[in-house]
Amino acid sequence: MGETPATAQAAFARFVRQAVETARDERGWSVAEVATRTGVSRSTVFRWLSGEWQHHPELPKVRAFCAVLDLPLGAALRALTPPHTDVAPPTPLSADPDVEAHIAAIRDRLADPRTSGADKQHIRATLRLLARVESRAS
Repeated sequence: MGETPATAQAAFARFVRQAVETARDERGWSVAEVATRTGVSRSTVFRWLSGEWQHHPELPKVRAFCAVLDLPLGAALRALTPPHTDVAPPTPLSADPDVEAHIAAIRDRLADPRTSGADKQHIRATLRLLARVESRAS
């Protein structure tokens, strides 16, 4: 898929490391068990952990890794995509700093591999409910 900047390698390595540590702490899984259950080879998981890869990880492997470990695929893809330095960050829709802080906290919780699957489901269900309420009020 092409060359990948070292920043993406380091960010993805951190993402995978957190996921593997969470799997170990919460499920008692070793790296070998994570590899077996996700269908990603041990050598690939170790390359991801060390950040020693030259091309982007294959999407089906990343998808399987995230699915089995109940991680949002978007969090993995964000780690693999370094920010563009020549593009200005998007302007927040809300000028209310409290709202922005809450949105950032929710985004962080959903992307955090330490957040349990049940908590992520609850957050998503609440967001869906709030979105429906908002659309009716408009």
